[in-house]
Amino acid sequence: MHVTAVVVAHDGGAYLPLTLAAISSQTRPVDVVLGADTGSGDDSAEVLGRALGADHVVAVRGSGGFGGAARSALDKLAPPRRGPDGPAQQWVWLLHDDSAPAPDALAELLGAVERAPSVAVAGCKQLDADAPRRLLDVGLSVSRWGERLTLIDVDEQDQGQHDARSDVFAVNSAGMLVRRDAWEQLGGFDPGLPATGDDVDFCWRARLAGHRVVVVPSARILHSQRPEAAGTPFAARRAEVYSRLKHSPGWQLPFQALGALLGGLWQFLLGIVLKEPGVGAARLGASLAALGAVGHLARGRRAARRTRTVSRSTPRELQTSRAEIWAHRRALLESAAADSEAVVGDGSGSAAGPEEPTGDSQHDFAALAVATRGWPGTGAVVVAGAALLASLVALAPLLGAQAAVGGALIPVSSALGDIYANATAWWSRLGAGEPGYGDPFDLVLWLLGLVGFGDANRALALALVAASPLAALGAWALAANLTAHRAPRVLAAVVWAAAPALLIAVGEGRIGSVVAHAALPWAALGLLRAVGGARVRAMTASQQHEPRPGSGGVPSWTAAAAGGLALGLATAGAPSLVPFAVIVVVAGVVALRGQARALWWALVPTVAVFLPVWVSTAERPRAWIADPGLPTPFVAASPWQMLLGQPLAFDPAAPLSGLAFLPAGVPWSLVGALVLAAPILLGAAAAAVLLRGRRGTAARALVAIGILALAYAWAVSRIPVAVSGDTLVAPFAGPSLGAATLGFLGAAVLGADRLIEHRRAAANRVADGDAHQERALRRRARTAAAVTAVALIGAGAGPAAALAHWAWAGLSPARTEAHGLGPDIQVAPGAARTLPATAADLGLGPQQTRTLVLGSADDGSVTASLMRGAGTTLDALSAAASASRITGPSGAERIADDDGALVALRRAVATVGGAASGGAAGVDPSKDLTALGVGFIVLQDRSAADEVAAARIDSVPSLVPVGRTDAGWLWRVTPNGPQAGDAFAIAQRARIVDSKGKTLSWLPSGPEQVSADVPAGGGARRLVLAERSGPGWTATLNGVALTPTAQDWAQAFELPEEGGRLEVRYAVPAAAPLGLLAAVAIGLTVLLAVPARIRRRTSRGRTGAGLLLPETAARRHRLDAPRPEARSLDAPRPEAQGDGGTADGAADERGPEKRQEDPPGGSGRRGTERRRGGENAGPPDETDTGNADQGEDARPEGRERASDEASV
Repeated sequence: MHVTAVVVAHDGGAYLPLTLAAISSQTRPVDVVLGADTGSGDDSAEVLGRALGADHVVAVRGSGGFGGAARSALDKLAPPRRGPDGPAQQWVWLLHDDSAPAPDALAELLGAVERAPSVAVAGCKQLDADAPRRLLDVGLSVSRWGERLTLIDVDEQDQGQHDARSDVFAVNSAGMLVRRDAWEQLGGFDPGLPATGDDVDFCWRARLAGHRVVVVPSARILHSQRPEAAGTPFAARRAEVYSRLKHSPGWQLPFQALGALLGGLWQFLLGIVLKEPGVGAARLGASLAALGAVGHLARGRRAARRTRTVSRSTPRELQTSRAEIWAHRRALLESAAADSEAVVGDGSGSAAGPEEPTGDSQHDFAALAVATRGWPGTGAVVVAGAALLASLVALAPLLGAQAAVGGALIPVSSALGDIYANATAWWSRLGAGEPGYGDPFDLVLWLLGLVGFGDANRALALALVAASPLAALGAWALAANLTAHRAPRVLAAVVWAAAPALLIAVGEGRIGSVVAHAALPWAALGLLRAVGGARVRAMTASQQHEPRPGSGGVPSWTAAAAGGLALGLATAGAPSLVPFAVIVVVAGVVALRGQARALWWALVPTVAVFLPVWVSTAERPRAWIADPGLPTPFVAASPWQMLLGQPLAFDPAAPLSGLAFLPAGVPWSLVGALVLAAPILLGAAAAAVLLRGRRGTAARALVAIGILALAYAWAVSRIPVAVSGDTLVAPFAGPSLGAATLGFLGAAVLGADRLIEHRRAAANRVADGDAHQERALRRRARTAAAVTAVALIGAGAGPAAALAHWAWAGLSPARTEAHGLGPDIQVAPGAARTLPATAADLGLGPQQTRTLVLGSADDGSVTASLMRGAGTTLDALSAAASASRITGPSGAERIADDDGALVALRRAVATVGGAASGGAAGVDPSKDLTALGVGFIVLQDRSAADEVAAARIDSVPSLVPVGRTDAGWLWRVTPNGPQAGDAFAIAQRARIVDSKGKTLSWLPSGPEQVSADVPAGGGARRLVLAERSGPGWTATLNGVALTPTAQDWAQAFELPEEGGRLEVRYAVPAAAPLGLLAAVAIGLTVLLAVPARIRRRTSRGRTGAGLLLPETAARRHRLDAPRPEARSLDAPRPEAQGDGGTADGAADERGPEKRQEDPPGGSGRRGTERRRGGENAGPPDETDTGNADQGEDARPEGRERASDEASV
């Protein structure tokens, strides 16, 4: 027999010497050895050339993979020989660059094929090169779905238990011996499978061609499991789907393709549930890639059909049944569960038990002298309670109120369905209507309504009261992941609860900014844990294991999803934060690379929610950063005032608001701002400059984020995005300043953490010092303690005073000085309905009548608002509609000219308002009011002058006085239409007019659509809606589309003479796909954010959850050794080894105690640090104890292998 060995190399320079040496030491020498290099980036080609000679090595380029390289080498360097020693007597031995055969491997293979001439393919038993007793496979099988299986348990040791195997479905390509004629007949490996699965497909085709495939367990081969190996989840799934489609009968192909697609979707969802979205996405993408490889699939099916000599059902007896597969996976699950619940230490009890005094140290009894510390969350409860008390005092009138109103706040719709409809509508129902998707904050209001058991108004009022304590809890949770000490946590909580951005937002009713402030710490916590940046808790030596996801440099998909949901809440409340959030996340992904592989998911909810907004307002992008709520003008602070955390401009020399008893002549506003912000700014600066190691890097990154947020806040407060009366309004700078404060606060917390450690270290040195040094050490310890106390008290005094000032503002609402620093509480109790009941009933009914609400401004001018339904609500407000009134280039923006609808509204207001002011009252405004769909007019009753104005309005034609109501004076508008003389006629949203514009009839309608029966009529006529015309309006009569047109500014449609069923809708083609995309993205994020039980990793580097994924993906190794150590298979066979042997058959000289210290899957400290991310293991540096309760001296060895502490 003539044997040609083919070694295929790709970046295998570290493994080739061992493989080539094993080939040269075969007891049955190889006749010819060929090498094929596939474009390696290392010295693989040179190693092959030196060992085999340049004339025996071929360089292969292309995407043919292992099989293509082997075929190229054989065709170019060793074509089939003719004659008596022809292909039937020639054999090809395929070897990977990282597969070293045992000295007798070839002899065993040839002996097997000599004994059974019908065998065309023979394979080796695969053993792990790093642990030669560990089995990788003894032959391969497939499921009925084409999945490649080994049926080997995790860490299964070779004890000869599988040596009886012979005929198998397939064998591994590493060490595969193939008869040359069979190789030529089958055409080698399928180029459509360049990676995983090529060996299974080749053996599948060999069996269909009538050949036998056997495994020879006595032929052993050491196979290194390389981290960059091709056996990825993507490659495994693609091979599975491809093989299934290739070997199925033609009539099954449509069903197999559909099953593969559904299976890919299922595995993607399974990956989300198991917190492995990368694996799930890879397998879904692989399914699509396999379904899309139509050309390769067609060629592969033709080739298989040409060589097939037996029925497709013949190899099925060697396929693994479903029952066997499930039994195997149950065993794997049980193994993982046992591994995760295994005892630590010597198994005699808990490794975390109390230490026994030894008498060898003076600290043995130190624990007995220290009182046990209480619950670590006590500080959070205290701060939250204090903040709640201050809020209750300041906002006491809101308790029990129907709704909170004032400032930027108006009532919310009473029905949750109306809130959701406004949130998802593509047509703004504000005034005369406007194209534009609903504000994302409407979804937050809807969630508030759910929390409030259907009453969003009461829930919103309570949310204002609870804003400060909730903010405190969020900041405490974030700080708890940065420090183990209580004082910095309490400091973070009180600073965030009393932040000026929050108190001003609450006082002015900027509910979006309030929600953003409360959500920002949770978003930051999610981002921190998404990159594994949370602190780790110190563990005892016997508790050492890999840290949990979220800490110690281990990324967390769950944290990324949860942080993404919090970020979605924050950006919905403050859309101006979206660009800043994108910048921070993208910078984190670029800077941290692999450690930030889960970070990008944090943007998924925000993008999903805002994408419809961006699409609907593509021509007016300023609407993308507009605040929710009523546009409320404000004077933005100057840059230096923003540095102090103040979003609104204030007079530094003015007294503090509401504190008239303070001595005059002192710039109290400046003093208050400095006391509030200076300690945190100084602490952050000191941390950025003085800290070293990873903690110093984290502090500098946080300070950089704070500076970026400051610059962003100043820039965004200069961009007009809305209109209030005749004033341009920019986004409120509070949320951006909150992000800046959070960055500075995080750096200050890291600095305080290091300061406390320094103080404790000084105290420990006093206890350890001798008598000569005791006095100096005590002096240093007292100094360190004093500095720490002054720093922490000074930093917390300002925020505590701010909370007290906040409470005082609720007790003494009078203001002493304009433009002074201090809270201005504008929110107050109000009614949930803003219109009289009569107007609200007709506004919500099929008439969809609108109401014109008039009021008087402080300067005596008349204000007007066109309301729908029961009145304009917070969820009905539209940033897109307000931004549409701004025009002009950047830096020279102005209010756009009025369109037809605004002209008609101003004309009607001028007529009615002029009469109210004593002007002429003979002009009839009914034409404009009818076009606007106005059926009622309300004059708000605020003063005695309004009663006089009401008497004058009574004389305006077409206005029928109804009387005084709880919402003001009410008039009904008599429309100019067919019932103009009817005292009970009312204008409606939809009407039919003739060619001259005269109203012929009214039609019932809904808030956005019309669905009614239209009678037949003669002559030209139109359907007119009291809505602005737009391209999205469509109408059909009896299913036939109507021609859209315009009646002045209003949307209209040409009506034919015949009658029938009329349907009018506002439709956007992108609505359905974008809505589905948003729902799927949010659903997957919620699913990913739900915490799951965490299993410890097994010694193969695999989590228990990963066992639910297919076997090939689950068996991916993470080996850390950059170059393999020499292994030998000359040791006694596994069944002859005793229990005292190590993986390579030699005794471990370190002894049982030393061996126990090494964590599974690695050797000592270095291997563990490589797996958890090395130097990128979060903010704490080398001096971080992670356990403040026991002091510096309680730091256990091996803390780098600790898990993170559950902080919340």
